[in-house]
Amino acid sequence: MSTQMVDVKAQLAAELAQLSKTVAPPSGHRISLKGKTFTFPDGNSSPGPIDAVVLDWISINTYYKGAYNPQKVEAPSCFAVSKVIEDLVPSTNCSDPQSEGCEGCQWNEWGSAPGGGRGKACKNQIRIVVVAPDAKSDTPPWTIDLAPSSVSAFTNYVNACGGAGMLPIQTRVSIDFDANQSYPKLTFQDPEPLADEVVATMFELRNGATPLLEKEPGT
Repeated sequence: MSTQMVDVKAQLAAELAQLSKTVAPPSGHRISLKGKTFTFPDGNSSPGPIDAVVLDWISINTYYKGAYNPQKVEAPSCFAVSKVIEDLVPSTNCSDPQSEGCEGCQWNEWGSAPGGGRGKACKNQIRIVVVAPDAKSDTPPWTIDLAPSSVSAFTNYVNACGGAGMLPIQTRVSIDFDANQSYPKLTFQDPEPLADEVVATMFELRNGATPLLEKEPGT
């Protein structure tokens, strides 16, 4: 190898060592589901399925006074965030709260969807926080916002865990896109119990995930 090539390789190695300083680090915490592809905050992607552990979840209701435009990200006119569904009330940060509470709100009733649809004008969503089953104590958790169409599948998974005497945090589950739908509707299949030592790590990770769960829309 020529002296010149040795010098070039040495220079490239030096630049590689500084690479992380030349670009912004991965940001965000949300796994995108666009195009029926799991796109992770670190830039990696997968068509699914993915194995995950659901550390925790929270209910989020969002109401857009005008037509919702997925191409233009903005905060909903009214929104509520709560672990307990019965405690859902509009946040004090809402620009235009529609009711004192979500229960009984006209936009949270079936048949209130714009255009005379049978659905609700207010989107009842669930945000879950997940990690890979082999996550370590310093692994950053990520979130997935479940659209209303995916809520029933997640609810069935939670109930199945409860019926087996477990919480979701005690299992690994396969999350995939419903092959029968053109939009990104999720499925939760084949839960398997985790070893006690793994559950201990997951419990530790869950303690640091609360801020991600409670993050309000538009923030």
